[in-house]
Amino acid sequence: MKIRSPSFIHMGAFDYMARGYLISDIITIFGTYDIVMGECDR
Repeated sequence: MKIRSPSFIHMGAFDYMARGYLISDIITIFGTYDIVMGECDR
């Protein structure tokens, strides 16, 4: 069984969600994700 964690999927959508925003906005978007980098590293 192959299971993808939600954090991995969110990292893939980050590019789409951050287009057209300033760097300060991108930091806020990234902070709202609640990403666990250990899950993305698998």
